[in-house]
Amino acid sequence: MEIGHMCSLLMVIYPLYSDIREQRINILPAMILTVGGIFLEVFGGRFDMKVCLMGMLPGMCMYFMGKLFGNCIGAGDGVLITGIGALEGISFCIRLLAFAGICILAFSVGMLAFGKLHLKSKVACVPFLAMGYLGAWLV
Repeated sequence: MEIGHMCSLLMVIYPLYSDIREQRINILPAMILTVGGIFLEVFGGRFDMKVCLMGMLPGMCMYFMGKLFGNCIGAGDGVLITGIGALEGISFCIRLLAFAGICILAFSVGMLAFGKLHLKSKVACVPFLAMGYLGAWLV
């Protein structure tokens, strides 16, 4: 398994508990994992700047959409998606977001139907990013 894959997997796993319990993500480990993964891939000879920059686009778009629409998407989630995209590339990042979006949709509709969520409720994103990560690897 390549070091970039391990760094991106750790980036999805480490904030699970804090995002579920406190809805808070510490972005420093994500930045360290991203920079470390890129640094190790550069020295391993497998780094492609175009793939890295293209992969960062979905995460940056999510970050700025969250800021534009009143923090509907947290800054930590945007940083995580940007880092995963930088390490894995744009196609993986889009597959991850597609699977995560389907999981969030199914969960939210189900919880709204049973009355456990309301229209203004916030849902932790990282558990669904972890499911999306798994789904992106399976496709």
